[in-house]
Amino acid sequence: MSAHEKTAWWALVSGLLIWCFLLMRFTEDWRVVDITPGFAVETYVQMIVLWIIASSVPGLLAAKRPADLVRDERDNAIEALGDRWEGWVVIVAINVLVVQLLADAHFVDRVPSVPKLDLGSTNAIVFALLTVLFLADAVKRAVILWQYRR
Repeated sequence: MSAHEKTAWWALVSGLLIWCFLLMRFTEDWRVVDITPGFAVETYVQMIVLWIIASSVPGLLAAKRPADLVRDERDNAIEALGDRWEGWVVIVAINVLVVQLLADAHFVDRVPSVPKLDLGSTNAIVFALLTVLFLADAVKRAVILWQYRR
């Protein structure tokens, strides 16, 4: 397993664990709870600190053997493909959220025939946006790992 593949595994697992931390702080019984703005900001800052630490670990470990970090054209192409998929996920997910918010505002008198996202609070919107970012990063890492395994 190459150093780039190990880094992708680390980023995928650490990202999922950090999202679980966010899930623990924002939800209860899989529903977004009403938390104070101060608690939300505190959680957000803690999440950023965890993300910085998790992103720094592979670099610190790789500093022992810098030759393992040399990238060739294949590594760059795989990274570019992962970035492209990440961008597509963000575009689709943000558009789903926008359509959901606009539909909720426009069709206030109708009962939905399909389950809908509850984006009625700031906490729910923040959690949904952060989940989109985590989902996009997870898709990027999964694409990278899939490409290295081919």
